[in-house]
Amino acid sequence: MNLPTGRAFALMLIALLLLAVNLRLAVTTASVLLPLLIDEGALTPQAAIIIPALPTAMFAVGGVFTPWLSRRIGAVAAVTWAMAAVAIGMLVRFVPDSIAIVGGTVLATAGIAIVNVMLPALVRATSGSRMRSVTTAYTTVLSGSAAIGAAAAVPVAHAFGSATLSLGSWALFAVVALVAWGAAARGRDVDGALAAPVAQTRSPLPPGTWALTGFFALQALLAFVIMGWLPTIAVETGISPARAGVLLGIVIMVSIPAGIVAVSMAHTLRGVRVGVIAVSLGTAAGVLGLWLAPSAAPELWAVLMGIGMAAFPLTLALIARAGSGAAEATRVSGVAQGLGYALSTVGPLGAGAWYSAGGEWGPVLVVMIIGAALQGLIGLALASAPRAKAEAA
Repeated sequence: MNLPTGRAFALMLIALLLLAVNLRLAVTTASVLLPLLIDEGALTPQAAIIIPALPTAMFAVGGVFTPWLSRRIGAVAAVTWAMAAVAIGMLVRFVPDSIAIVGGTVLATAGIAIVNVMLPALVRATSGSRMRSVTTAYTTVLSGSAAIGAAAAVPVAHAFGSATLSLGSWALFAVVALVAWGAAARGRDVDGALAAPVAQTRSPLPPGTWALTGFFALQALLAFVIMGWLPTIAVETGISPARAGVLLGIVIMVSIPAGIVAVSMAHTLRGVRVGVIAVSLGTAAGVLGLWLAPSAAPELWAVLMGIGMAAFPLTLALIARAGSGAAEATRVSGVAQGLGYALSTVGPLGAGAWYSAGGEWGPVLVVMIIGAALQGLIGLALASAPRAKAEAA
């Protein structure tokens, strides 16, 4: 496909960034509102256990399903229907009922899962030599919007007098993104760049795919335990719900500059190694502080965990550059995200089940520290993959 230039590229860039805005809003707004939703009777404690685990479960399904869907109906239609699902799912969460909130979250995260897989390949197919800057831009916007949602969800709930009104109000951003995507994709042969090559599914996966999948699984497990349960852990230590939401906002806000640095590092072998070590140590140190001294310096622990969250944009940058073109990047993205998210679901679900059984948070945090160490080891192995060496030459 001919790469868009000038006004067409600007419109596509805006659309991609608006898509990115929605990739974590449904997750972070729900997690910080869990205590309030339970207090208001809109969500039962049993249903609350499910909410933090839904994103990784749906992202796993999306990782497997999305390449097929893209071939079946085309990339443009797949993203369009996905964003419609996000908007409808988030609107359903206006209803103060456990079934509605869980069902709306399932629908919203299913749509997000499809866009998650498609976005790296779309960036590669439409950005050309600007792929690095566009990747940095959309990962920054993704993290920034998630942080704003985390920090603002509780104050918005207080302003509206209802946690469910706050939960559903974020659907506005999905509607805006859906309109922008429709305008940007109209008349563009996005499908032509992706559909035919993706159909070649019997060819071997690019070198490093399985190490990338392992790294992705561990970073997702750690990230979604943090995004799903950090506010609850903080409230359990005596921190107010509003401040707990701010802590999650700090985590994600810090991940923005950390992610920019991580993406820039992903273009050299030495940079990948340094980035892997930095994000793994950041998560381990932040979680250790949260375990040993949760109320001593919670903002500092949040900053350290924010550095660790840069593992996500680092992984996206590596996925976007995987293989020989946008088609192979889509295949790698589907494998890494599908299997990676499936494996990572055990994290937030296991943490919730342990909490529901009355267990202390200490064992969960110890497992996270071990996971961060394992993430670092797999990341270093990924940096030593044959393709990484070739690209660093």
